[in-house]
Amino acid sequence: MKRFNKIALIPAAIAAGLASNAYAGTEACFEIYKSSTVENHDVLYAGASCVVESTTVTAGANAVKKVDEMSAAYELTKSLPIDFEFIDGTTTANMQQIVYIPTTDIPGGTNIVVKVDGAVFDGNSNQIHLVKSDGTTISAVASSDGTVDGEGTITFLTKAGITIGAGTRLAFSRVATAVDPVGIKIANDQCTTASATKTVTIASTNAKTDGGTGYDIIGGISKATDLVDISAQFYALNGGTTADVDVNAESSNADNTAIVARTEFVFDSEGSKQLTATKTQAIYKTAFYNRGVSGNLDRFITLSANDHLETQFVATGEPGSTVKMGLYNSRTVGSGTTDTVLADQVAVETGTTWGSFGLTKAAAPMYDTEALDVFTPATTGDAETNPAAATSNLHGADYNEMYYAVENTSASGIMNFNYDVNTHYTLDFSNASYNDHCEVSKFTHNIDVNGAVLKVPYAVNGEGNFVRVTNEHDEAAEVTVDVFGESANGNTGNRKVTAVKLGTVPAKSSVVYFVPELIEEAVSQKSYAGADGGYAAGSLGTDAVNAASNANRHTLTFTVTAPRDTVHGVSVQRVLGGSDRVMPVLDQNEWSQ
Repeated sequence: MKRFNKIALIPAAIAAGLASNAYAGTEACFEIYKSSTVENHDVLYAGASCVVESTTVTAGANAVKKVDEMSAAYELTKSLPIDFEFIDGTTTANMQQIVYIPTTDIPGGTNIVVKVDGAVFDGNSNQIHLVKSDGTTISAVASSDGTVDGEGTITFLTKAGITIGAGTRLAFSRVATAVDPVGIKIANDQCTTASATKTVTIASTNAKTDGGTGYDIIGGISKATDLVDISAQFYALNGGTTADVDVNAESSNADNTAIVARTEFVFDSEGSKQLTATKTQAIYKTAFYNRGVSGNLDRFITLSANDHLETQFVATGEPGSTVKMGLYNSRTVGSGTTDTVLADQVAVETGTTWGSFGLTKAAAPMYDTEALDVFTPATTGDAETNPAAATSNLHGADYNEMYYAVENTSASGIMNFNYDVNTHYTLDFSNASYNDHCEVSKFTHNIDVNGAVLKVPYAVNGEGNFVRVTNEHDEAAEVTVDVFGESANGNTGNRKVTAVKLGTVPAKSSVVYFVPELIEEAVSQKSYAGADGGYAAGSLGTDAVNAASNANRHTLTFTVTAPRDTVHGVSVQRVLGGSDRVMPVLDQNEWSQ
């Protein structure tokens, strides 16, 4: 009853116009679509609510157009002005129209409040009009009141003496006598992730007569409608399974070829099964996607030679002096005796072919890998097909497979094992107006060994001292040992030696290795010099006793090529005039039971 009483207060001429239409609509609608013209501009929409076009009803009098908002790369939106006259940034053939449709008559002098979320209006010279068409002439029926540019909420004031009929299609325009699509500006200050998404929306939040002091018009208020869809353009190192590969501690490989222990990885002799490991490579396969080049985005970045994938390789243990990280852009899968081959090697940065590892992120070198190199598919090798499902936002994107290989670069280089590799990376653009990618790390490699590891933390080079290794497996096992002592710096010279050959332990048997003989083998095979008298423990290690005895103390790591649970060890230190000391043997630095 109150509503009808208040209508009586509206001037008679307006009330007559409202008699059949006022308060008939339940919501206003927005049509957002890409077109160089406003479609159905002179056609009145007859609905009281927003019925979207479908296969059974076309846009016009009985339906509004389906939302087809423009899309933009999140990486661009650090500070991105968008002129909807040029949604691709260059041509007027690519426009986006914003059309407001009230479903109730709007009398003159009504305030219509419009809000954009996720952006502000920009580049409109502080004036936006709502324009209608009679099929011949375009004219403004409402204009913005107050500041426009830099604001997320603006107010339109409908022109006095003009009633906007329910269902009138009103296009947003910077001029009053034509359709000149308006502009906005987006500012997202967070770094980019693969899941980064934002949506700019537009809504009419209020429609009130008498300059905003009168009565609410429900048919002039809309729900939020998508205006710009924002998502990541680039996906780096997307997907991939950790490469679990063993170092071969035996003296022959899968091809029954004699090798030096720990110079190769364990691989399959069948070429088609060398996808993760070849003789010299532990391979992590991953993918790079670019959603901009293939039309997935209306506004996107074109990579330049100054854009880089900043990359670091962090290993939890020292891989070995000849072990490096290699990046490859193609692979040809082998068959039978033909090996799988990686090719089209990508330099970790211009002028540097191989990547080195750091034991901490702070110590790992930072490489500026050319972004174009990793996002551009190679023209050789096996065909690469984008595997993304049709429902994925990666469907149709440019797709490139890359192969990150922990690689022994020397045929005689001894490799270490029992470490992981984490690859840290971020996409860094040369343009400071772009949002760089957040730093991400991937667990790309796990390097183990095809056998058991026994650590003897303390062994004395003295008569009667020995290590006994037991092999419960039903096959003989090869044994090698790494040795270092007490020196000024075990990383220099031959103060630490690896893979000293100690022969085999027969099946279901044990072998005793006397420490003096073991040290002699280390000196003979590897010129071991760990007992050089350069004791490095500081003031407590400078006394005469330490200076005299440190040459006899060593740390030993045995590698036995048999299943871990079938290998056991014990270290015995002889004590003159007393009982022998049985010392614990560690399995990979964990106490063995």
